[in-house]
This record gives sequence, structure tokens and C-alpha cells, in this order.
Amino acid sequence: MSPFVRFVAALSVLLFCLGYMTAPWAKSAREKDFQDWRLRCEKKDDDAPERCFIMQIAKSAKEKRDVLRIGVRYPEPEKPAMVFLTLPLGVYLPTGLLLQIDDGETLKIPVEICLPNGCHTRMALVGELLKKLKAGQMAKLAFHDSQQQRITVPVSLAGFTAAFAALK
Repeated sequence: MSPFVRFVAALSVLLFCLGYMTAPWAKSAREKDFQDWRLRCEKKDDDAPERCFIMQIAKSAKEKRDVLRIGVRYPEPEKPAMVFLTLPLGVYLPTGLLLQIDDGETLKIPVEICLPNGCHTRMALVGELLKKLKAGQMAKLAFHDSQQQRITVPVSLAGFTAAFAALK
């Protein structure tokens, strides 16, 4: 690969990541930390409604590198909150994502789609799942890489309840 092609590819990835990390369309934004969770609210313009979400970026237990993005928001005012999870590319799709809160049961979540910025899934935060997240101390999310090696990602639930309450 020529140096020019590598440069263009690297620049494209950098610009894509910067666009993903910050909302370029947001005219104004405010953020507040709730222990290990961050609330971010953005407005497209002065007349637009404010859209808020809470998030955490989790690191793998072994390598201590960012491997999972977790976001929670209300897609519409009268709908339940949704959790959105983004995994790195190269995950072994048949095993999906495994979620365990504290020492509770393991929930299997199918991965819905893989795009250039990662593999994505989502689910509604209702009923027992929401209760367990609010009462829990630690969640463990696990998936398998392309060699079918398990990657476990600890996710702190410290501050989740307060951050979730601030979404309303």
C-alpha cells in the first residue's frame, strides 16, 4: 500500500472517529458525571428539543483497552428507554453478547448489525432488567473475538441509577 493511500485511510478513520465521538450537528451541549456514567444533552439549534443520553466506555479486563460503548436514551418521549451497545469489528457473531449483572443469570443478546464503526445491538430497558441495573454494582458483558476467544468487559453500575433518573 502506498504512503498516500495509507495517509488517506488513516485520515478517513480519524475524521470518522472524531465525528462519532462528538456530535458535529450539536449547537450546544451540556455534560454531567454521575460516578462512572456521563449524562450528555445536546441541542441542534435554539428551537430544537434537547436530546439526552447517558454513556460509559468500557475497557477489556485483560488488555485494558476501550472495547465497548454503552449508551442509554429515550428514542421517543412515550417509549421506554433503550440501551445501545457498540462492540469492535471482528466479533464472532453466533455467540452474540452475554450480559450478567452481579452474580445473576446470564442474558444472551444477539448482535444486530456490523457497520464501519463497530457491531451494534440494542434492547429496551424495562422490567427486571432495569431493576437489576439500578440495584446492581457491576455488570459483565462478554463476547468472542474472531478466534472465538472470550473477551469479558466489566461495566461499573456506580452512578447508573442517578444518571438514568437525570434522563427524564
